[in-house]
Order: sequence, then C-alpha cells, then structure tokens
Amino acid sequence: MLVQGDITCLHCGFDGGVWTGERGSALTYSGLRAQDGAVRGAPDEQIRCQRCQGPVLFGNIRAAVTPQRLRRIQRMREQLARYDEEARRRRSAA
Repeated sequence: MLVQGDITCLHCGFDGGVWTGERGSALTYSGLRAQDGAVRGAPDEQIRCQRCQGPVLFGNIRAAVTPQRLRRIQRMREQLARYDEEARRRRSAA
C-alpha cells in the first residue's frame, strides 16, 4: 500500500516536503518531493534535514491516492454492485 506523509526535522522543525512510498519502507530521497524543489541526496540515501542534516519525522500519514488506486476502487465497487444485484434477483425469484 502506498502512503504519503510530511517530512519534518526533529531538531530545527524545518518542513522538508512530502514523501510517498510503500508502507514500511525506508525513507529515502527517491520518494521525496521537497518544498523548495531541490533534493540533496542520492535516491537510495536515507532522508536527513536539508537545513541542519538532523533526523526527520514522518508524520500526517495518509493513503496515497494514485490513478491506479482510484481505478481499482472503482472496479471493486462495480463488482460489489453486480454481486448485490444478483443476490437481490435470487431472493426475489425464490
């Protein structure tokens, strides 16, 4: 499951941007969308504060909404609607 959350420095409180990635994976620069647009680190390197190089907090975590996720949810809703309709028809026929 993809999650998205805010990156904040634990030392100076700098708002580093938004990180998106798989739940439970390491916070690396590859998933960071920085506030100022500049990313200072290798894609597989752990995120540090871009102002003071301090440790960061991953907070305000939420499920990431992607077009693929939205299509999957829509397909599931359609399948459930078909299933409910079939169940209603079976009950009314009995």
